[in-house]
Amino acid sequence: MAEIHTMTLRWSGDGALAEAMAACAVELGHAPSLTQDEAGHTLTVEVVDTDLQALRDRVDDLLVAMSALEEQHEG
Repeated sequence: MAEIHTMTLRWSGDGALAEAMAACAVELGHAPSLTQDEAGHTLTVEVVDTDLQALRDRVDDLLVAMSALEEQHEG
């Protein structure tokens, strides 16, 4: 049986930034889930890979891209 590694990223905040981050996740090949409730917007991205190092690389790429968007949004 092959190993499966999963990392779930969950972020909550501003709706415009959540939508930008969701679009970024799609560009990187992920299928994000974006929900809204009275507390705000929540973005969930599940990253799955059979190789732990590949998972780490994919998660790192996603976090770097989202961090850049957050900096632009706050700037």
